[in-house]
Amino acid sequence: MRYEFGFMKYHGCGNDFIVKDEMAVTRTPDADRSAMAKFLWNRNFWVGADGVIFVEVAPEVDGSMRLFEPAGNEADMCGNGLRCVAAYLMDKLGKDEVDVLTRDGVKHVVRDGDGYRVDMGEVRTTRADLKDYVPDPGGPADSMLKFKVVTASGTEEGSIVDTGEPHIVLFTGSLDSVPLVKTGELVNCDRKRFPESVNINYVQVTGPHSISIRTYERGVFNETLACGTGATACACVSLMLGRVEPGPVDVRTKGGMMRIELGPDGRAVMTGPAVRVFEGRLEVEV
Repeated sequence: MRYEFGFMKYHGCGNDFIVKDEMAVTRTPDADRSAMAKFLWNRNFWVGADGVIFVEVAPEVDGSMRLFEPAGNEADMCGNGLRCVAAYLMDKLGKDEVDVLTRDGVKHVVRDGDGYRVDMGEVRTTRADLKDYVPDPGGPADSMLKFKVVTASGTEEGSIVDTGEPHIVLFTGSLDSVPLVKTGELVNCDRKRFPESVNINYVQVTGPHSISIRTYERGVFNETLACGTGATACACVSLMLGRVEPGPVDVRTKGGMMRIELGPDGRAVMTGPAVRVFEGRLEVEV
């Protein structure tokens, strides 16, 4: 099938996306969306991106987003991609706040100065919350904030939480020297323990209200410059374990800064940038 269409290129802290508006046109079949994502991500031969987002009409919201990643899979959620879609919809609809439907439910996004503030929902930390991602034995109410995982450095204790995507969080004193990609590859080869694959994050605490992180993303299966759900997971785990002091947490990624807040009800709020880089037209055959 040959497709010709316009697209926008956005990024959030260097985490970049091809955005295709299908709100007023026939939706591309999911199999073709998957095929497109498998080659459009390539920065040498195509546009290059960490994923392709299809924006659709959905009832009672301003729009919905479907993100297909380089492996051809559909992501559950993406914080940086969500901010990019929200920025696009705000410009398109002339609004300063929008509701966006994701596979992790409806997210409310508000323009906040030069950035975008997102209600990420409740941070999920129990075995019942994570049963689809890690079917380890144990009780459904067990906390997953203490979680053993085999990394490229050996067996380590970390945490695994769900912030719209499943994230393993590991702490380190030297972020530059961690074996992130090797650990990501090792962990994601274990499909018996992680049947849906999983994101890996290393965190270095840099101040009472600040951390730096690096993230290996499932679906991309490599390190990305930033990850919104990962920044949310890392900041919230740091707060829950007392690694940082209560209050907003500034999260530095390779591609930029985000701020994460965790409310007393366990809901997280993420604030960060979304930048429209360029627009163009593509002709692709899948």
